[in-house]
Amino acid sequence: MSKGFLKVAEQLYELGKSSRGDKREFAFRSAISRAYYGVLWYIRDFYGLRESEDLRIITYKALKKRNLLQVIEDLKELSQARIQADYRKKKLKITVDEITTNYYIKLALKIINSLE
Repeated sequence: MSKGFLKVAEQLYELGKSSRGDKREFAFRSAISRAYYGVLWYIRDFYGLRESEDLRIITYKALKKRNLLQVIEDLKELSQARIQADYRKKKLKITVDEITTNYYIKLALKIINSLE
């Protein structure tokens, strides 16, 4: 299912590219969010993590235990983008547009590829 989220993120990205106005923005914002959750769930499934506590916490613990520091940094960056995409946090200052969305989808794929 986790790679399904990434497929949906890519489809939303394509929808955003061909849309205008609010529909374009909503598609890009949703794509970033789906990319983040795709990675989070991929890591859960890849390492067989059990959700005994917050999935984010056990994910970071699993990555730290394996000394995957770059993956942790990339996931944190993607997480911040997801928060911006979902909530429009002004202090994070990212623009949700075609270029940014493409960057974060590629970052999600980079994280997954680094684990395989």
